[in-house]
Amino acid sequence: MNEKNGGVELKISDRVRRVDGQGTNGLVKTIRHDSLASASIRDEKGLLIGVQWDNGTYSYLTPESLRLADA
Repeated sequence: MNEKNGGVELKISDRVRRVDGQGTNGLVKTIRHDSLASASIRDEKGLLIGVQWDNGTYSYLTPESLRLADA
């Protein structure tokens, strides 16, 4: 599954980092649609990207908070 993020398609196995530049790089592991706590309408679905970070942690972030890592 590919998802566009500001004109960039994120896909499984992409190397990413946070847009704010803080932290380590990670690897996209999952892309899923889920309910967001901030959704104004209960039926609204949001996109969540599951990232396995190089430091061993795993987190779900919105596509807008990620960018492709520099090669």
